[in-house]
Amino acid sequence: MARKRAAAMTSATIDYSRLVKARDIRAQAEARARGPAEISVLQAMIVVGEEKWGQAMAIAEDAAYPWAMRAALRGATVLVRDSETTDTLAFLLGLSPEETDRLFIEAAEVRL
Repeated sequence: MARKRAAAMTSATIDYSRLVKARDIRAQAEARARGPAEISVLQAMIVVGEEKWGQAMAIAEDAAYPWAMRAALRGATVLVRDSETTDTLAFLLGLSPEETDRLFIEAAEVRL
């Protein structure tokens, strides 16, 4: 004779605020693939190299270039992903979005 156990009825509370959605997981993976959120300007300079960096800064120092962007580039010590300063620097260096991602990834490996 088989014994039947009565299943105890329990209730559970789900904390939906801790639920991670698939789109959030994908976004986190994409962000990791793009590299860190910020790097130092010195790390970027080392990866870019003296000649190419110098050419970009010469353009940035041209009085025809907007004053605010010249000031931002001169005063920057950190490059933040998706900032206007980083976008401007990438433009001056002739970097595509993929090359900018690679710059952040490689620069993060530089230990100072």
